[in-house]
Amino acid sequence: MKKQLLLILTMSLILLATACGTSSGGGESKVGGDETATFQATIIEIQDGCYLVEPVEGSAELNSADRITIPMANMEPSPEPEVGDVLEIEYDGSIAESYPAQITKVYSIRVAE
Repeated sequence: MKKQLLLILTMSLILLATACGTSSGGGESKVGGDETATFQATIIEIQDGCYLVEPVEGSAELNSADRITIPMANMEPSPEPEVGDVLEIEYDGSIAESYPAQITKVYSIRVAE
C-alpha cells in the first residue's frame, strides 16, 4: 500500500513538472510563420546604439524585467525618440535573462506617444 502511494505521488510530481515546462508566453502571435511579440516601454536612457527602457504598467514583459536593453534597429525614421518617450517595440518574443534584460532581434520600433 505504501509503495503504491509513493509511486502515485512520484508520477504526479513528474506529470506536474512536465506540464509546467510546456506553457507558452503571453503576447506572442504567429505572423508568416515567425513568432512575434509587441509591447510598449518608456525610454529611461539612450546609450551606445541602444535604448534602456522600462515596460509600461500591465505589460507581460514587465513580468520578465523592469529594465530592458533594446538595440536601435529597424526604427521608423521620425520622430527621433528621446528620453521619456513611449516606444512600441515588435520583436521575436525572446528576452535574454540578464540585468538589464536584453532583446536582440527587433523587427520594428516606433514612437507611440
